Amino acid sequence: MSQLPDGGLSLEDLRTQVDEIDERIHTALMERARAEAGIQAARKAAGGGALLFHPERDADLMRQMVERHRGDLPLATVEHLWRDLICACTNLEAATAVHLDGSAELIEMLDLARFYFGFSVDLVPAADAADVVGAVAASEDDLGLVALTDRAELPWWRGLSQAGALVRARLPFVVLDERPADLPALVLAKADSMIDNADIAVYDARWSDILPGRLMDQGIEVLSFFRSASGVDALLAISGELNEEDVRKACADAGAEPDVLKPVGGYAAPIDGDPEVSFAAEDEEPQE
Repeated sequence: MSQLPDGGLSLEDLRTQVDEIDERIHTALMERARAEAGIQAARKAAGGGALLFHPERDADLMRQMVERHRGDLPLATVEHLWRDLICACTNLEAATAVHLDGSAELIEMLDLARFYFGFSVDLVPAADAADVVGAVAASEDDLGLVALTDRAELPWWRGLSQAGALVRARLPFVVLDERPADLPALVLAKADSMIDNADIAVYDARWSDILPGRLMDQGIEVLSFFRSASGVDALLAISGELNEEDVRKACADAGAEPDVLKPVGGYAAPIDGDPEVSFAAEDEEPQE
């Protein structure tokens, strides 16, 4: 390659270098697609199905990506490329659809779904979060995206169950300041069994009175709640290291033990892609 007087490469040489890098990237992409096809074939041979969504594996890949990320290319750009690649390779074998919560803004739900699942997946708008739960439960491998709001229009999480749809991920996973596709949401999917190794466990909790006022003091996050004439329903998130009895005690210490407490999933703890952003402080507990 020729050099300019100041020792740098010429524009033509830099373009040649970019072409060579692009070729290596393309070759690596094809190698990865073949390796992913081999994984899916091995799953089928073992009696399993081809799955688009592997929440624990996806979380590990994203953590590795954040740890090794260096340079000026925005982390959100790399994350989107990585997720699109993962889903595109997996969806070669898995005909999976993603059902979207119709109670949220459609454009925001589409942005979120495309950012995390790419353009090779079918997106199916649903009427509301309860319809998403039902669609996932009735399918083989479909996923659901439900917008996360402090005060829900209905206690949609009552339909979650071990035999049907469960909470399997929380978005955004990589928390960045002013990131694209930043709508808070939960990913619903089926699971072979109740999630017992997730960083964060999720519970359907119901009180016949008001919501206890000191839940956050006990390490419990209220993801969403619904108030009715008969009391209050809440979707709770708490450390996955605690068992159901521990969670009941934590609620009692916060003010009142729930009348109903049912595990409805779990997810990997979101990671901070920006040291100045604190995920734990993002949501405040609803005031009663």
